[in-house]
Amino acid sequence: MTQIAAIRSTEAVAAASLHALGGGFLLAVWESHGAEPPSRITPSVNGGTAPLPYTTLTVRTSWGSQRSYAVLRWPGGRGTAGFHDQSGRLLAEAQAGAGLPDFDPALLLGGLDAPARLRVARLILDFCRSTGALKQDAGFVAACRRVVHELSPRPSTLTATALLTDTLLLCEGSLSASFGAVLGVVALTGDTLSPVAVAAHVGTAADSRGRLPLHVVLERALARPETLVVLIGRNGLACRTVTGATAALPTLLEHLEQRRGLPAALRQHLTRCLAERGRTEAAAGATAYEMQVLLPQPKRQLADPDRPVGAAVDVAVPTPDGGLFLAGWVHDPHGLGAGMTIVSPFGEERTLDAFPHRFPREDVAKLFRTGPGEMHGFAAFLPGLPEPGPAVQVRCELRLGGGGKIALVPPPSPSSPKEACALVLGSVPPAFVTDELIETVLAPAVAPLHAAHLAARTAPTAIRFGTLPERPAVSVIIPLYRNLEFLRFQLGAFATDPAMAGAELIFVLDSPEQAKEVEHALRGLHGLYGLPMLLLVNGANHGYSAANNAGVAVARAKTLLFLNSDVVPDRPGWLPQLAAALEARSATGMVGPKLLFDDESLQHAGLLFQQDFEGRWYNHHYFKGMPRDFAPATVARAVPGVTGACLMMPKPLFEQVGGFTEDYVIGDYEDSDLCLKVRSLGREIRYVPEVELYHLERQSITRNAGYTRGVAAHYNRWLHAGRWSALMSDLMSRDWPADDAAPAPAPHKAKKRKGRR
Repeated sequence: MTQIAAIRSTEAVAAASLHALGGGFLLAVWESHGAEPPSRITPSVNGGTAPLPYTTLTVRTSWGSQRSYAVLRWPGGRGTAGFHDQSGRLLAEAQAGAGLPDFDPALLLGGLDAPARLRVARLILDFCRSTGALKQDAGFVAACRRVVHELSPRPSTLTATALLTDTLLLCEGSLSASFGAVLGVVALTGDTLSPVAVAAHVGTAADSRGRLPLHVVLERALARPETLVVLIGRNGLACRTVTGATAALPTLLEHLEQRRGLPAALRQHLTRCLAERGRTEAAAGATAYEMQVLLPQPKRQLADPDRPVGAAVDVAVPTPDGGLFLAGWVHDPHGLGAGMTIVSPFGEERTLDAFPHRFPREDVAKLFRTGPGEMHGFAAFLPGLPEPGPAVQVRCELRLGGGGKIALVPPPSPSSPKEACALVLGSVPPAFVTDELIETVLAPAVAPLHAAHLAARTAPTAIRFGTLPERPAVSVIIPLYRNLEFLRFQLGAFATDPAMAGAELIFVLDSPEQAKEVEHALRGLHGLYGLPMLLLVNGANHGYSAANNAGVAVARAKTLLFLNSDVVPDRPGWLPQLAAALEARSATGMVGPKLLFDDESLQHAGLLFQQDFEGRWYNHHYFKGMPRDFAPATVARAVPGVTGACLMMPKPLFEQVGGFTEDYVIGDYEDSDLCLKVRSLGREIRYVPEVELYHLERQSITRNAGYTRGVAAHYNRWLHAGRWSALMSDLMSRDWPADDAAPAPAPHKAKKRKGRR
């Protein structure tokens, strides 16, 4: 223990009285005279600094003296205690012995005005709240109760009105309008002091008696007849007892329906309280979420063409990492707006000072009769920290320069990350999407939402039709999404090809709502053709990459073929031809065939990369639209990449590069990304023209509304270019000559294929 040198002045040293608090703590009290109280008091015990924790307070009495209080731990409680000012001067001392008296609140608080009495009470209660040994000490809790009763001898009541969870109650009462802000709440039971985690909520609408509505969220276990709920305020201290806790109480949702809603501030308070509790109690978090979803606030906008200002927030999507995506419109021809304030359901506030990303809104232009080029629409992203629970609906205010505000309430955000991601992508017209907009607004929202969607996936359900080959030469992985009309043509072609008998057919269904339909169709086709197949049914659509990766996870062959469901072979024998081309050169890591449209024109003869006039990289196919027998497309050669519509590679290489990258949204650029990963390892990619298949291009992806109406293609292109621009530039600076030694195949006469439109 550090020794303290007591500096005695000519002034008399005050004699402090000691009182037992419990838990090894003592309370020392003394009075002195002086113009100014000491700025700091340091207690000592038997010549050494008192052990932590301790606390001190000095207040002025009504007769002009200074009364000082010190709470300190005194192991053993014997010897001498001293109390020193900031210069080390001894102010007071006390001798401790056996049988110290409990303190008398009436005596210790006597002669103090209301503010001073409050400060002493807060000294005791606050110190107890932060000291574990005292919170559970019956003697100290009894002392606190005496202090509270001295200040509030006739407690009012709190009435339990709703059951928030099995362990939490909502209690209601009232509080004087002069009480001021509630800084803390504690509950005193018979032998325990329990801090109430969330401060009480005090309303703003006073009743006829000048009292404000009071709501306190309380542990159900604390709601006993002997419990005192103590409200510590800036201007006072209030005490309440709890009634009605043993009655049959409604749930929070039932309570809200009976009350027909709550004031926004109280709703926010309850949401925050439940969300905080949800960190340790799932039911509380679920209640906070249900309250937002089942009882949303009505959408609010200002869309009056006769008003000088109009505004709406149409989309407000929180992201799992704490960000917030906003989209809406502002009509402000007079420049009255000064930004926007957004408040989450948990009370977190953010500001948007400007609307940098604007675009036209035809509906708004028509409403306000403005020109079609008027930039009413806006999109923005506000970063932030993760909140205590899922946020479904925010509140917004359009701030005006003169201090006025226009309240706006957007509709609730979709509950699933996938739907929220699609909403973000559909919020901006594709024609007005720039790389800057993607980087600063769309990507910060889309990336965490898409990641959350992927993180929620479950293992697929496997359905087998027949007995799969024991040692398949090739695993053929075919993702299915919505479009099933070409399935019977594809399987019919497989069934007439003897080489397919040794292949492992794996279908991966990414639209689980079609599971029964697909199972019925494949069972019938298996019965018709006898082809063994495996169907994997994903729990949700997680995208092209995830579907293929799921197929690879169960594939048993050392060679993988990725095939679209709308690709149909031209003739038998194509699969071993493609495998032979893959194995012909040790440097080859991937091969792809010639793909044809159903009018016999070329769809794919290898994949290349090109930049547009703004320098943005795009994927293109060699000779697309040219005749089937266009001479340059009839010769084998190395190419920058091949399409994922029909792509073969070794499984070990696929695993080495990490499979398909899954953060592309919906379906685009995943195949070229895989090609570039293979290229980055120095492996070659080859085009095999003697293998021909028909590809009814993009029949599945065009059925995805989020892709066709949104900006997913722009986002995926931006993501792809950000990773691979340097490699694409290098690849496209090279020559890609045809193989001189490769014989040109015999030309194929174009013919009309039955069953294809």
